[in-house]
Amino acid sequence: MINYKFSNKSLSHYQPKPSMLDFNDLDFQPHRGADDAVQARLDFDNGLSISVFAGKDGRRGLYGSVKEDLYEVAIFDKNGMISLSPSDDVVGWQSPAQVSILMAKAQSKGSVWVDELIADKEEFKKDLGLDY
Repeated sequence: MINYKFSNKSLSHYQPKPSMLDFNDLDFQPHRGADDAVQARLDFDNGLSISVFAGKDGRRGLYGSVKEDLYEVAIFDKNGMISLSPSDDVVGWQSPAQVSILMAKAQSKGSVWVDELIADKEEFKKDLGLDY
């Protein structure tokens, strides 16, 4: 089991459980807006959904490459996109294992995780003096 350290919490805590959906459950189809990219979207039972993209040749402005087995990830709730990073709405260049960890967090922590992400973004903006 992978045991990375991140913010004093072990990511092994977020390893997918057998009943959870993971990267292997994603059904990649041609991207709606780019014929040289793929996209998978999956809705979770808790109201969150994940969208995973990759360019077939690593270009087109996407943060992922099918050739390199790396993906761009976005998470949505009923209000729209959730910022997965304090400095960006998406996270890019994620391996299948990293995508599975994000999926596990979304499924196991749900709205608690969303609240943590929102708080992280607000703190980041405040630190930069971007209180708007």
